[in-house]
Amino acid sequence: PGFAIVGYGAVEYQSGRFRTLGYGAITTPAHIETHKRLAAIYDELSQILAKYRPDDVAIEELFFNSNHKTAIAVAEARGVILLAA
Repeated sequence: PGFAIVGYGAVEYQSGRFRTLGYGAITTPAHIETHKRLAAIYDELSQILAKYRPDDVAIEELFFNSNHKTAIAVAEARGVILLAA
């Protein structure tokens, strides 16, 4: 997960094979307020989830070494992603 860019991919598993259904990225402009960026992530991801209607969702865990300011913003974005899912 990210704050500026959230990548996604949708796959189908059937008869022992994976098939790509779709993929892309949700991007938010840097100059808008944080709550509007989070709302944009939620809205676009909600549309993607409605389109593919997944049975399961996987979201990567966060890892940060030193930049705690970035960690908080990314954690907020991850929370919005979990909420949408």
